[in-house]
Amino acid sequence: MMRNLRSSAATFNAAKKLGVIALTLSLLMWLTAFLTVGNEWFLMWQSKQWSGESGADHMFAIAGIILLYLVTPDVEGQA
Repeated sequence: MMRNLRSSAATFNAAKKLGVIALTLSLLMWLTAFLTVGNEWFLMWQSKQWSGESGADHMFAIAGIILLYLVTPDVEGQA
């Protein structure tokens, strides 16, 4: 994406594909590993000393917001 930052909007939008794929896989990983497996299989939510649930929620939200921003198409003439 950085190489195509000053290119046309169509070229920059095409360069976003790898980022969209990476963020989608990141969301699936956080959802599967922490929220599903960690909570249900290891009963992470029952631990008083350590629970990765809030950290997983924050990372899931951050990746989701960045993904929403990234999939917004750029148009010619935007500054």
